[in-house]
Amino acid sequence: MTVEKGPPQVKFFAGLTVAVFIVLLLRLGYLQISQGEKLAARAEANRIRLVRIDGPRGVFYDRHGVPIVTNRLAFSLVVVPEALKDPEGELARVSRIVGIPQSELVRRLATAKRRPYEGVALVTNLDEKALLRLAEAENELPGMMLQEMPVRHYPRGEFAAHLVGYVGEITAEQLAARKNEGYRMGQIVGQDGLEKVFDRVLQGTDGGRLLEVDHLGNPQRVLGYREPVPGNGLRLTIDAELQAVTETALAEKLKELQEKRLAPAADAGAVVALDPRTGEILAASSRPGFDPNLFVGGIDPAAYRRLVTDPRHPFTNRVVAGEFPPGSTFKVVTGLAALSEGAATPADRFLCRGYDPVYPKKKCWTVGKREPHGWQDIVAGFKNSCNIVFYELGRRVGADKLAEYARSLGLGARTGLELPGERNGLVPDIAWKKRVYGERWYFPETMDFAIGQGFLTVTPLQLAQMYAALGNGGLFYRPYLVQAILDPEGRTVRRFAPEVTGKVRLDPEALAVVRQGLRAVVEPGGTAYQAFADFPLPVAGKTGTAQNPHGPSHAWFVGMAPADDPQIVVVVLVEHGTSGSLAAAPIARKIMDAYFAKEIGKKGTVSSPSPKFPEEVEAGGQ
Repeated sequence: MTVEKGPPQVKFFAGLTVAVFIVLLLRLGYLQISQGEKLAARAEANRIRLVRIDGPRGVFYDRHGVPIVTNRLAFSLVVVPEALKDPEGELARVSRIVGIPQSELVRRLATAKRRPYEGVALVTNLDEKALLRLAEAENELPGMMLQEMPVRHYPRGEFAAHLVGYVGEITAEQLAARKNEGYRMGQIVGQDGLEKVFDRVLQGTDGGRLLEVDHLGNPQRVLGYREPVPGNGLRLTIDAELQAVTETALAEKLKELQEKRLAPAADAGAVVALDPRTGEILAASSRPGFDPNLFVGGIDPAAYRRLVTDPRHPFTNRVVAGEFPPGSTFKVVTGLAALSEGAATPADRFLCRGYDPVYPKKKCWTVGKREPHGWQDIVAGFKNSCNIVFYELGRRVGADKLAEYARSLGLGARTGLELPGERNGLVPDIAWKKRVYGERWYFPETMDFAIGQGFLTVTPLQLAQMYAALGNGGLFYRPYLVQAILDPEGRTVRRFAPEVTGKVRLDPEALAVVRQGLRAVVEPGGTAYQAFADFPLPVAGKTGTAQNPHGPSHAWFVGMAPADDPQIVVVVLVEHGTSGSLAAAPIARKIMDAYFAKEIGKKGTVSSPSPKFPEEVEAGGQ
């Protein structure tokens, strides 16, 4: 019996079938043996979701325990990158609902893909409208879910914004710089102010939920939960009530100056109040400001553009980063230098005819406004802010000696306050001008220097520290904003004490004359009398009106009270305010009213009408 052989085609297909079977068998063995654990984990990951919950940041309290920066619960849209079915389509739909550009969502998803099976917040701090629409669409967004999470909250909006700062997602550059500090992509960190400086302290410990989900990614049950732990908090030196008074007084005065056309260009300013006995900042405000809540969850690009293109520079903290000529507030340096160096005595008298007898182009602010001051001693020179007196004192002392005294009183150097962005200001001298401009120093520039004009610039905080040293006998305290670090239960972890950073030796007789002059400024006939006419405590202070080459003059007032043993120093700057007595002194009065309300036994504040016309408009350098 013979067996017929099949046609060649049958043999080929039979061999192919056997070969395919062998390949499949080998592949199955590979998947089961070599990749079994990995695939099982992947299958489990498609069923299990780990949703990270950020640890709440530590709370900020004022000096009396009043919370001023907190956290609140808000809904976030969480994404598990590996579970997305149609990433492009889902992101496009989310973009339409939440109003965030799709390109930004793509960027955030790329960050989230570094943890593919973990739920990562794609959009945080959802508003009510977006939340409702996403809840309706959640079943059609596989790989995404809504989750309640803590977010930063600034209950009073712009309140103390330049001090506390704001938070935002860590940038690639920041992550690279902190790669050894435990930071991760997508983490919320402090971007400015105390939020930035104390970020490590404020960071909480993350928790999370382990969820079982169905094939659409919808949560079915919670398999595990770890409670997030809040970070440590900060107790500040700020008095919340005084801070509120400070911000309101500055805002209202700016509005009044513009609406009444007293100083129409006055649209920005700064105030700082500190305790000269410790260096504690009691209140500080810079206007215009911004609302830190705008940055929670990512600031809207249009809102950010409005802020960064605002010509008034709302992000600039003028208290530490605003550099301005100090005008007549600097005359205390000139007076101290002349008296201490023996270049003048308290009995010396100077004749003011409205112009300088040596260089007539330099005039007193009285020109065109009132009769010249006539004969003046140094105390009267302070009281009337007579430029002629201080032009002569500046000539007698010289530019380099003025610079030496200015630096000894803290000008030209940072104070060391724990805030980013502090500037040095500038104290010029003869060598500085030669080095920078390649020119010699001319004697009229010394006259400008003597009345706080010319190249000289200071920050409001530097002036506050300088006057504090004049008030406390020569001690320099480092200004500070944080009294203590607190654990989440409110227990003190670390306390910050006043720190003396230097001591300047002041000639007692010279200092006494300067203090007498500052007292005279707020007494009848002085340039700040109208603002403090009925104040129940003695005040020492100095008005200043600094010429500005870019517009109307800036207005200053520096005051301290009680005059003989100061408890508070207040510095006010009003940009383009035209006159210290008109624009700045009334703001300081309101702040002192609030501070001393308890001491003077009054429930409210003691108001004083603002002068209708400036008592002092100085003519500075030509």
